[in-house]
Amino acid sequence: MSKPRKSLCIVLSVAFCLFPVVISFASLNPKPQAAYYIKRQNFTAKKFDRYARNLYRKIGLSRLTSLETFKTCLIGYLNLKRHGQIKKDGLLVLIDYSQPSDRERFFVMDVKKGRLLYKSLVAHGKNSGDKFACGFSNRPGSFKSCLGFFVTGRTYKGKHGYSLLIQGVEPGINDNAVKRKIVIHGADYVSRQFIKKYGRAGRSLGCPALPQNLAAPIIRTIKDGSCLFIFGQDRCYLQKSRIINAKGALHYFEKAGI
Repeated sequence: MSKPRKSLCIVLSVAFCLFPVVISFASLNPKPQAAYYIKRQNFTAKKFDRYARNLYRKIGLSRLTSLETFKTCLIGYLNLKRHGQIKKDGLLVLIDYSQPSDRERFFVMDVKKGRLLYKSLVAHGKNSGDKFACGFSNRPGSFKSCLGFFVTGRTYKGKHGYSLLIQGVEPGINDNAVKRKIVIHGADYVSRQFIKKYGRAGRSLGCPALPQNLAAPIIRTIKDGSCLFIFGQDRCYLQKSRIINAKGALHYFEKAGI
């Protein structure tokens, strides 16, 4: 056998021996595109976490609500923005029903400027609980509060005075809000005087009622297309909600360059 042919045979033999090793190594490692995507997602998630933590501190929420509740609120807000459902950019409203009714648990925030515009007492539904809201429902006639993400609508004057319509945007969770006439309005039973007498704020038929002196200015600020999130201790909601979608929110967060 000539030397060139002998050399070629040796090269081919080595190649065939190494071929299974190369295939095995490739199977243990993701494609470059997939590896880049995973790395990018991890980077974006860390960036979002830093953003949320800094905003949480800047707004001054550390003694008012938990960081995890605020992050959940932000994720839903970004997803509603991604789907074009929010008209008032930068305005975010959070009701934290995991807090007792004698504490301020209604927060209006400007997330662009990192400012807390309002904090207030707020009532929950009379069948949701006494001092704490423990049960929630989307069913008409339940007289319970409902959870999830809403978009604020128009104002009107009704039996409770100046009031604000809110549209539930989560099917099966809060989409009966309009049918149930769940609105934001003022009520005299949401006050420090009432709490001093009864040890808790008064309760509504399901509406997030506000103190009389704060209802009008808050309603004027958040009407016509703001994001409203009502949070409560309910694992079923967190599992069922499609708006609390971290993947979609992170994609929008990265794309928008927030």
